[in-house]
Amino acid sequence: MNKVNTATATTCEAISISQIILDESNYLTFWGNIRKEDGWHRCDFITNYDVLNDMLRYSGHQDDNIQMSIVQHLEDMRNIPEVIDLEAGRGEAVVFDNISFQLSRPRLQQHGKWIEYTEGECYYITRVAPAPPAARSAAEPQQEIDQCLALLGKSYELYLGYLELDFEDAAARQEANLTDDLKYTMAYHAWKQQH
Repeated sequence: MNKVNTATATTCEAISISQIILDESNYLTFWGNIRKEDGWHRCDFITNYDVLNDMLRYSGHQDDNIQMSIVQHLEDMRNIPEVIDLEAGRGEAVVFDNISFQLSRPRLQQHGKWIEYTEGECYYITRVAPAPPAARSAAEPQQEIDQCLALLGKSYELYLGYLELDFEDAAARQEANLTDDLKYTMAYHAWKQQH
């Protein structure tokens, strides 16, 4: 008798889903792609509804349309299996990135040996978690501060330009978006530092 199980194989940080296949089980099949170091590769995925809910929650940018589409298809299921074609409906596959996927490869037991038969083209998504924030270099915060100071300095230059055009002080500050006294003071000091 042949038995099927899974073995932990890898993790990844992005997949795309073109179609979702539903049936009467508690599992879903995704037709899509997996992103590896050398680019996107065709791959199918199997998972359960709990993992899908976590994917939708952690993705951050995915709206409720996917979840509502699945619910609607489950309620109106006439054909088994039922296919939800996300790519046709949206014009492109749905990409789930910034998520850490824990993947397992299906294996088949034959003659007492476990054989991996999918050759990396099918994975079971065992669980997902939010991807850890990317490590920021020490220079990035300073670059952001320098950009903010440059923008504040430009706002003060704009204010001075309106004064030269004979705008009243209050009108010049409003046009330069410097009506807040603290922002006006910071803009002045940023401008002074640049000159």
